[in-house]
Amino acid sequence: MKRLLDVVVCTFVIFLLLNWVVSAIFNEGLRRYFCLRPADVLVVGHSMSEMGIDRNLLEDNLGMSVAKYCMNGAGTADRLVILKHYMESTGSKPKYVIYDISARSFSSGLANNSYSLFYPFMSSSPAVNDYVRNNASMRDYWFKFLIPLTRYDDTRFGAVIRGYRRDWLCKSTRRFAPEPFKEHLKNGDFWKITFEPENMRLFDETLSWLHTQGIVCFLVALPCVDLLNNAEPELYAKSMNFIRTETDKYNNVCFLDMNGEISTQYDLFRDPIHLNKEGQNVTTKKLAETLKPLLLKMNE
Repeated sequence: MKRLLDVVVCTFVIFLLLNWVVSAIFNEGLRRYFCLRPADVLVVGHSMSEMGIDRNLLEDNLGMSVAKYCMNGAGTADRLVILKHYMESTGSKPKYVIYDISARSFSSGLANNSYSLFYPFMSSSPAVNDYVRNNASMRDYWFKFLIPLTRYDDTRFGAVIRGYRRDWLCKSTRRFAPEPFKEHLKNGDFWKITFEPENMRLFDETLSWLHTQGIVCFLVALPCVDLLNNAEPELYAKSMNFIRTETDKYNNVCFLDMNGEISTQYDLFRDPIHLNKEGQNVTTKKLAETLKPLLLKMNE
């Protein structure tokens, strides 16, 4: 009986050790993917910027170091945590933040449990730990805390691999098909524009926080297809006007609307809101071209 107990205890200890060792390896890959190192420019957003901005290409075109910390499904609350986590982790502030924005930034529809995106960093960041603890159930919190490998899902594991490979390229070559989407629009089957008060409050809180930190923020409306932009014209205008009003409140904030010609080039999109591989290249070059004179003027 004692021998069996010794085997069980030994197996459990080995399991815990392996869990923490492998988790540390995964965590390092994720840190690399999210560029948790000092940089001049920090890109913050969800899947639109994750797929729409090529970190390496932007860095080369701007001639400045660029970090890209974007998570699929990251809403306004998540982005404020991302900013704080980045500064905690690197011990430095970026000079500039590129914050992806759209007419649907204040809508519901992003991940309801987006706090789970931060599970891998809950042991290393006070900001992340507080966010997870305040949103996760007590059971989930302690389960993830004690067994760190459970913090990784398929998406996080994929990011680990890409982090070690230093791969931030969009892989999708799929092209948006406008005709089927027109049917969705006709049936009202698309992501609607709404104005959730908490999202709007957190957006303003983020801009205010960046202002107190002395960080210049570029609110970049990455392109969506014009069919989606025009689906609710009054609400679209209202949302973009709100963004402009918020921009005017802070002298460190600049709004850049990347819609326009790109939004009509359907071959650059994989779906109504995400760019494909070619679209990422075109949009990143256009963004760098737009930012360059602004940055030069700021540095004079």
